[in-house]
Amino acid sequence: MKIEVFDNQVPFSVREKALDYCSRTNFTLGWTDRPVVDNEKSVPNVHASWSQEQLDASGIFTYIAPCIEETAFFTSRRIESAVVNLVRPSDVHYIHSHPGKQVALYYCNLDWEDGWYGETLFHDPKDLSRISFASSYTPGRIILFDGSIPHAIRPQSINGPKYRISLTVLLCED
Repeated sequence: MKIEVFDNQVPFSVREKALDYCSRTNFTLGWTDRPVVDNEKSVPNVHASWSQEQLDASGIFTYIAPCIEETAFFTSRRIESAVVNLVRPSDVHYIHSHPGKQVALYYCNLDWEDGWYGETLFHDPKDLSRISFASSYTPGRIILFDGSIPHAIRPQSINGPKYRISLTVLLCED
């Protein structure tokens, strides 16, 4: 699977600034990663779509870019979109993919404890019942992956923070 994980790339002061910036953004209810949803079962996600200016102002992409440069399979360079996900313990997140895209994912919270869950689950593309890789929610972590890999957010436990915040940047070929 084309997944690379980078820890300890972002200085704490930048992580604080980015979390503050995320916290002050305007959020929307709805779905950005799944085209069809069974309305009887779904609760809309809370997210914010960011412009290039907002992504730049957050200060995070400065630290994602070198990770992209050192990852051989990550060939996309044009930013198509950026989304901040604000996950609550009771949320439902479906398995989805981003065909034709490469994804840079950043975990925004400053603190996270064992038992709070919040992993990103990567599923076997041929058997969605199998989890091929699970990334612990590790503050400041950057994950680069092939968007065609089916994946989903595992919401945090009710003992965790009220919000699990992540930034997703979708990139495509020029």
